[in-house]
Amino acid sequence: MMKRSIILVALALMAVSQVAANEYMYTPFVREGVKWVYYYVNEDGFYPADPILGKGKVYMNLEFKGDTVINGLTYKAMHKYHGDVINANNDTVPIYMREADKIVYAIVPDGKMYPDCPIGNSFSSDIYDLISEGQEFILYDFNDPVAYWDRLVNQSGYDDQYQHCYTDTIALGTHLAKQYVGSLCGGDFRIIEGVGIDAFSSYTLDFFMVLPTGYGTYFGLSHVVEGGEIVYKGQKFDESILENKRGDVNGDGNVNISDVTTLIDLLLNR
Repeated sequence: MMKRSIILVALALMAVSQVAANEYMYTPFVREGVKWVYYYVNEDGFYPADPILGKGKVYMNLEFKGDTVINGLTYKAMHKYHGDVINANNDTVPIYMREADKIVYAIVPDGKMYPDCPIGNSFSSDIYDLISEGQEFILYDFNDPVAYWDRLVNQSGYDDQYQHCYTDTIALGTHLAKQYVGSLCGGDFRIIEGVGIDAFSSYTLDFFMVLPTGYGTYFGLSHVVEGGEIVYKGQKFDESILENKRGDVNGDGNVNISDVTTLIDLLLNR
């Protein structure tokens, strides 16, 4: 009887923990300890390959690390790099972000656009001008993403090809997060709390779908890693990235002695 009671209590605790794990919780987008794993496909097709970027499929990461004060406001630097960890060999900081009241603000102080900056543009919108002038702009508004995207799409002139499909929650690690699913110009995209936009686009953190840049280059969000675990798999999840990236510390596409040297430098903070 005692054994049965213990089993019942254990099952009850498991059920309670599962309910807690599935509860909704707002997850900030701007946070450290998270890695957005992307790939871009750059090849000749309907459009020619981009001559600036490497050809084929190339993997890269986006990750927040470190605070920077700009115009009296504190932002987190978003690093863009190749390889397992941020390293001096290929790390760039193309954009800075901060978050307040579920609104993500971004600034590109040196005017970087493409290909260094992972933010797209909406052609004639006011956001395009703000990015170009190095002024702060709103990248995401998670209070009412639908209304925010409606306005952006309307400014782009593609509102007749935009449709908000539905809103629901999805698992993000051990809890639920809200997602907003829509379609634009025949392509589906998802706006997800704590993840950002998941779409196959001409850019990565795109604030909405845009047309190609004039080259045959498209970005895909493979997955998001937090605490060493994959908390979200993108629509274009590429499992081969997990194998190809393992051990490639310096991000040169090879696993050899140079990765050991880079790792030693990182550990010694050289």
